[in-house]
Amino acid sequence: MDWMSYPAFSDRVLSMIGIEIHWIILQYVLGLPLLAVIAEIVWLKTRDERWLKIAKTLAKGFVMVFAVGAAMGTAAEFGLILLWPNLTEMAGKYIYFPLYAEVFAFLMEVVFVYMYYYAWDRLPAKAHVLVGILALTGAWFSAAMIVSVNAYMQAPTGIMLGSYAQHYPKLKLFVPDEIVKALNVSALQALGMDVLGKTGDSVIVAMPCSIVSKIVADAYVGKTIANSVLWNVINSEAKAKLANVPVKVVLNEILVDTVRHEGVYTITFQSPVFFPSVIHAIGSGIVVSSFTAMAFYAYAYCRRRREVAELGYRYALVFSLVSIAFQGLVAGHEMGVAMAEWNREKFSAILHGSPEFLKKLEETLAGVKAVSYASVPEWLRPPTIVHELYYVKMGLAILLGLSALLLAYFTFLRKREICSPALLGLPVIAQVVSFLGWAVREIGRKPWTVYGIMDVKTAHTINPPPPAIAVAIELYFVALLITLCYGVYRFLWRCEGC
Repeated sequence: MDWMSYPAFSDRVLSMIGIEIHWIILQYVLGLPLLAVIAEIVWLKTRDERWLKIAKTLAKGFVMVFAVGAAMGTAAEFGLILLWPNLTEMAGKYIYFPLYAEVFAFLMEVVFVYMYYYAWDRLPAKAHVLVGILALTGAWFSAAMIVSVNAYMQAPTGIMLGSYAQHYPKLKLFVPDEIVKALNVSALQALGMDVLGKTGDSVIVAMPCSIVSKIVADAYVGKTIANSVLWNVINSEAKAKLANVPVKVVLNEILVDTVRHEGVYTITFQSPVFFPSVIHAIGSGIVVSSFTAMAFYAYAYCRRRREVAELGYRYALVFSLVSIAFQGLVAGHEMGVAMAEWNREKFSAILHGSPEFLKKLEETLAGVKAVSYASVPEWLRPPTIVHELYYVKMGLAILLGLSALLLAYFTFLRKREICSPALLGLPVIAQVVSFLGWAVREIGRKPWTVYGIMDVKTAHTINPPPPAIAVAIELYFVALLITLCYGVYRFLWRCEGC
């Protein structure tokens, strides 16, 4: 399958650029506060002024990017509302809590990020460290809330996998008794629905996603029951009463009941891929921040030969080595296992065309047996481009890890100075690895917007912008990123006190 062949190509690209530029910036908000706070704690213990300078420089960096990142986040959210209104309506109705909680996380960031930077000489040292920890907590809390929604989109709570021949994947739903009375349960069971149990006011069913997604699509184009797929599974005695009822009314009752039983405040956090997604996202921010700080201090030291820059380089190098090891061996591994288990179509697309030894290696690491891409029903197949994206990402990630290892060897064991312009390429490689990781995650979810529930066409607006306007907005976003990079270079990389 070709990625470009799915619906709404230009708007998907527009969303990708807007969200990715926000993510490029956001990673520094996730990583730089951690480096700054730890450097300040070391200063508290040693009273070595070099550590205080390092902490202040890193804090200045994340304060600069935070302001632009917040603005870009707002633009990205408006883009989601305008381009994917049905998705945001569904999220606002059924999985709203983490989005609501993220508002408070953002307020926590705003208060403590700027307090951390501007109250440096106005607070006692220990109180200032606490403010930094609270700023970091706000950033990570915010990331966890947003990632929980994305995790739900990747693998919704209640998703059930099994044989395609037995109508899997299926979604666990709680159907109110009033609706069950109007349904032809035998007809639904013939189509693959399983009755799992009963609660006081609803029936628990495992509904094939092929049926769920069609009901959702009918609901969001405004169909009534008489014109929808539901008409074939309505009891004859209920048809006259329900013929003109909008499908969205029935869908709303089922989803509200399902969310109520699963947990209004916890449903997104129950996604089976939530925890690995969060640690992988935060780990990515720390990796990118570490490699960027390392390259910055190496550059500064090679220009001015100052001790603080040398110490900053060594500090960031240790962080780079530890963070890339954690990201690859722990967070990345857990994310890969979760993907193989819960996004098996994506996993099959990644392994499609791989040599046999690579397939065996990936299956062994994930602990699952991959389905062949050819065996995946066509309506479930993701684009095969994720195969190339995944292995390019893995190759660059390995290169990044080996670079950190070699730099540590020559710096700490061989006691050699490292002054090479090539070091400035490492943050770029780190950002490319992060981008490719998100590309595999998001492109590999196609043809779904919310796996098993809402496809791309259903989520998309009926009034898309012309391609020329989309291109103009994309160029505007890119121009903002370039301006930010110049601003960071002008006010931070060239600072004389670094």
